[in-house]
Amino acid sequence: MYNIAMIGNRDSIIGFKLLGISIFPVSKKEETIEILNKIVKEKYAAVFITEEIAIQIFEKIEELQKNSLLSFTIIPNKFEKKNLGLKILEKNIEKAIGTDILFRKEEE
Repeated sequence: MYNIAMIGNRDSIIGFKLLGISIFPVSKKEETIEILNKIVKEKYAAVFITEEIAIQIFEKIEELQKNSLLSFTIIPNKFEKKNLGLKILEKNIEKAIGTDILFRKEEE
């Protein structure tokens, strides 16, 4: 059976442990990359990452999305929202079906 991982600052992710999700509290870019490399080697199917951490390692996330079967979801953290998750979702939808159906902007 595959697992779900949650990466982010401790305050934002601690509650997910009650749901049976593996939590990985991090604060530094190097820690996060080390954890991601561990997750890739183990039985994980989905990885949730808080926005403030995802911004630090965005290139690594894109690389892993291309080269692994992991599903990444960016979630807002407890403190602020930057809408990075929506931007990634928009990009993935456009990549999958060739057009932006959810966030379509009005043509001028």
